[in-house]
Amino acid sequence: MDQYIEELVSHLKPLEAVERDEVINFYQEYLEDGGFTSYDACVTELGTSKQLARKILADYSIKNLSEPESKTSSRSASKMPQAQVRTIWLIILALLSTPITIPLAMGVIGILFGVIVTVLAILFAIVVVFIAAVVVTVVAVFVGVTLLTSSFWTAIFYLGVGIATIGLFLIGLPILIWIIKGLIRGTLNVSTWLYGKITHKNKAEERGAR
Repeated sequence: MDQYIEELVSHLKPLEAVERDEVINFYQEYLEDGGFTSYDACVTELGTSKQLARKILADYSIKNLSEPESKTSSRSASKMPQAQVRTIWLIILALLSTPITIPLAMGVIGILFGVIVTVLAILFAIVVVFIAAVVVTVVAVFVGVTLLTSSFWTAIFYLGVGIATIGLFLIGLPILIWIIKGLIRGTLNVSTWLYGKITHKNKAEERGAR
């Protein structure tokens, strides 16, 4: 059992110390009370330490995101998309880590993959448009500056195009950020919903909920 707990501790390093200690104490007490003293007995009861850890990390990540802002002092608006992407990844790992759910999880991963590919395609198209806008701006300003001495009105035209493109870029940037955040949030909602439908509490969690 000690080896199993040690491995579980090593897999739960992403958790904060308080959360990790709480989880370890819970599962250690469960295994001791159930008389699961050998490593194989622990694996039979709860799955491998890596499988259990992936489920725990996914559960905690979902829980932390669902908590009100006032209860998550370490979370900031700027870090939210990063935390959401990390949660999506942890959910995928958790779904794939349990042998019992692998056939069904593969179907779910296929759905998630389709969603993620669609999101990435949209993001790619948006990024291409913005890169094109930057190129147009640079070229227009450069041409405008070089023509100032030879063709004043033509130079003014190109400079106007460059300035207008910069203005559109500044207006569009917040919209782009909003769209990206919305796509990430939507993907998270889909993955969290699928995760809730497929995964179930293990025996230790069922006993703890009583």
